[in-house]
Amino acid sequence: AERIKRNFREFDLPARIGGEEFVVVMPDSRLDVAVSVAERLRSKIAETPFVVSGDVEPIAVTVSIGVALTKASGDSADDLMNRADEALYEAKGSGRDRVVTAPVEEVKQLAAV
Repeated sequence: AERIKRNFREFDLPARIGGEEFVVVMPDSRLDVAVSVAERLRSKIAETPFVVSGDVEPIAVTVSIGVALTKASGDSADDLMNRADEALYEAKGSGRDRVVTAPVEEVKQLAAV
């Protein structure tokens, strides 16, 4: 969680939503900024060896990330999360270790990564 928090602005909201899934709400973010932050996080995780206590060899860890923006017409939190989740599963289904963006319509300035 701390590694995740270090990659975001002070007012962004990272949270664990269950299992190995996290969400980051990024108010007032453009799509290109959200994707850039997500890609930087993906790259840092892939480059960092993780050591499980007791193991001698570090393990490689990758992350798949779905990015979605709120629609201009408004979204519920559930709608935004569902679109980010769909993008996440597309990332997983297309080879993992990648960032995928949900289809973009006219959007407000709120991103979920």
